[in-house]
Amino acid sequence: MTDKEVQRLKKSQLVELLYYLSKENDELKEENERLKARLDQLVGAAIAAKTEPVEEQIENQDNA
Repeated sequence: MTDKEVQRLKKSQLVELLYYLSKENDELKEENERLKARLDQLVGAAIAAKTEPVEEQIENQDNA
């Protein structure tokens, strides 16, 4: 939406637009937090896998 289009909106339309943008922002923040937590989990697993002894890595590959 261009600046001119926003300027032409009525007050009620602006309030509605702000409401939906705020709602979308909240949803994106929640998604971002979930993705950060998942990334931390995956990084932790990768570090653990990299530091485990070679024998355990071979066993895990054989069991897969």
